[in-house]
Amino acid sequence: MKKKTRFRLFAVCAPGLEEILSDELSSLGIQGKKTTGGVEFSGDLMTLYSTNLWLRTASRILVRIGTFPLSRLDKARKRFSRYPWEIYLGQSEMVRIRASCHKSRIYHTGALSQRLVQGISDRLGKKIRLVSEERGKRSPLVFVRVVKDQCVLSADSSGEHLHKRGFKKLSVRAPLRENLAAAMLIASGYDGSMPLFDPFCGSGTICLEAAMIAARVPPGKRRTFAFMKWKGFDRGLWNEVVSHSEGFFVMPRFPIIGFDKDEAAINSSISNAVAGGLDQLVTFEQKDFATIDPKAYACSRGLVVTNPPYGKRLKENHGLLSFYKEFGQLFKKRFPAWDISLIIPSNAPMLRKSLNLHLRHLARFSHGGLSVELLSSIAKKG
Repeated sequence: MKKKTRFRLFAVCAPGLEEILSDELSSLGIQGKKTTGGVEFSGDLMTLYSTNLWLRTASRILVRIGTFPLSRLDKARKRFSRYPWEIYLGQSEMVRIRASCHKSRIYHTGALSQRLVQGISDRLGKKIRLVSEERGKRSPLVFVRVVKDQCVLSADSSGEHLHKRGFKKLSVRAPLRENLAAAMLIASGYDGSMPLFDPFCGSGTICLEAAMIAARVPPGKRRTFAFMKWKGFDRGLWNEVVSHSEGFFVMPRFPIIGFDKDEAAINSSISNAVAGGLDQLVTFEQKDFATIDPKAYACSRGLVVTNPPYGKRLKENHGLLSFYKEFGQLFKKRFPAWDISLIIPSNAPMLRKSLNLHLRHLARFSHGGLSVELLSSIAKKG
């Protein structure tokens, strides 16, 4: 691949995060077009490498290989064979395929995947095997999507989901994904210019993401990517992108502290911070939220960002309502000059009411299969 080759790219995100992801791209000097489930944009090889390295809220970066009309399966194999699969498969003899069909004359995703594998094999002059997601986790991933008889072929440049930062070893039950934690922080306007507390930190995800934001550490610094196995991978350019990113590092000026009453959670948080080289940027303490007092940390103003506990069977859990009422009261009493952002289930107006805080809607997305709402005392931009 040449450095100046232009790519059509698509940054995938969880539905509901498109606006936040678009703002992230803008901060990198990239203008894109929002669409359901992500943002379309274009760029050269450095753009491809940089977005994988820097984007905090994206799930993966796809390279659009081709877009064309397709309404008959008997035409698919030959059409698929026209594209330069040798670039994206490298030396691999296996491929994973995610196929989808909507409102099209082609509706059988299995048959569509089979034709795509045949077309790739024809192009490469050797038999390529289709493997499942579980058995071929390290194999190249190709997307084929047919909507209204229009086919879009894409290659995944990221490899593992981008929420996997490459260092987190331990987690607690129902952990918050890193890209969702980053979205909470970015939507709340967090940039390291104020103290940040998480009173229910679990395995430390929100605080670790905050530490990377405050210190200007790229989230992909400690991981590998699928594009590293592509034909023509430019190791020199990649090293240049990583080296350039290191020049942005700054020591956070304000404390980032995670609290949890569970000792195992705090131990997990500390281990994860050490594994990520972030242990000098963040602090974790075993404390119940009722005993946290920002005055003890010489913090008069700041931001609380948290994922408080909640149950799915909300109507049966009256104790949870009392818990939220107590949390809201303590926040108003002990954090009068602080802002707060938190997520609660979208179908739980009783929890929001129990908090008795003046909160605005910032975003809605899925966490652990449950629709949740990001609420904040911070005014929504625009």
